[in-house]
Amino acid sequence: MEGTLFRYGPAAANVAFMSGRHPRHVVLVGGLTDGLLFAKYCRPLAAKLEAARWSLVQALLSSSHAGYGTASLDQDAEELHQLACHLRAEYGSQGVVLVGHSTGCQDAVRYCQRYRGTSAAGAAGPTAVSSAAAGAANLGSVAAAAAAQAAPPLLGAVLQAPVSDVEWLATQPDTAERLAAARRLAAEGRGEEIAFRAFDVDGAPMAARRWLSLAEPGGDDDMFSRSLTDAQLAATYGPMAGLPTLLLLSGAEEYIPEGTAEQYRAMGARLAEAIGSSARLEVVEGALHALNGKEEEGAGAIARFVAALQP
Repeated sequence: MEGTLFRYGPAAANVAFMSGRHPRHVVLVGGLTDGLLFAKYCRPLAAKLEAARWSLVQALLSSSHAGYGTASLDQDAEELHQLACHLRAEYGSQGVVLVGHSTGCQDAVRYCQRYRGTSAAGAAGPTAVSSAAAGAANLGSVAAAAAAQAAPPLLGAVLQAPVSDVEWLATQPDTAERLAAARRLAAEGRGEEIAFRAFDVDGAPMAARRWLSLAEPGGDDDMFSRSLTDAQLAATYGPMAGLPTLLLLSGAEEYIPEGTAEQYRAMGARLAEAIGSSARLEVVEGALHALNGKEEEGAGAIARFVAALQP
């Protein structure tokens, strides 16, 4: 792909890649282990957005690649806000749409919880939100720098493949043992220590606090589990009320427990209901988790949704 690679913040990973030079930006956020060009639909999505006069921005965060085990949703939201402020200051952004893939969906929701409605007065700071994550304490200077600017308005959000980490990890053989180790460390006040290395995935170091966030029911990352009550969903998605939101499910999703495809689609409907009338649900039939096999169809669904939005 051709475009512009630029730095937006002080952390080592704070670079982003932009396709196009239009003043409206779709910010694409990957999931666990992801980085730039994480999915085959990146190229067709960039082309379809270019035709609609939108730019695609692929974001690298400190949690990208092997950094996810020591990061947090709050840290991701801080860095996405700084990216949004940079897009406004350096590229004249008139508005952004967040497209989260997999765990990037949690990042999009957390961004809405913390920053939706603050774009007109960036110095007002984020809206407070309860969080179990404590790993963003060292980001005070980043937050202060971001608050000195105003972010462009958040025009919409796409949650692509919003799957429950809790439900999926419960099907994996090492999860229970790892949860026990993480709980012991957390109980001793050592939640930021490394509980294990995820050698079955990519060898990433996993802090006890982050593992509990991902694998423990009710953890900070637990936003899509079928066990969540309507009241819990309302509390999580209330800040997205009125925000145009596309819930884009993969019809052949492989990261859900076996035999739960219908329940997964029903959960998508519950998420849309929790957000309200501004949300709609769409299923890309035959698509795998990252829209594999149906890249053009998935990219088209995202691009059509974005093209209808106005700053």
